[in-house]
Amino acid sequence: MPLHVDIRINEKLIKTLHIGRLKGGTRPDDVNTYAAVLGDPPIMIEDWKRLGASYEHRYGDGALVCVQKAIAALEGEGGEVDE
Repeated sequence: MPLHVDIRINEKLIKTLHIGRLKGGTRPDDVNTYAAVLGDPPIMIEDWKRLGASYEHRYGDGALVCVQKAIAALEGEGGEVDE
């Protein structure tokens, strides 16, 4: 199940960040591979892999750390995070 993060200033939507787990599990110590995408969410797993900035994250570290890593991965991929 993807994680979706709306980035807003007041009520104005600036960007939407989508994070999908490409492989791994849901035990706390599982280190999984994720992909982060700005804009419209991909539909097919192949699209996540092709369009997303991939990174690894330990499941037990939680959603906030996962989002922080997603932003860092996008910055490394030239993902236009700084708009």
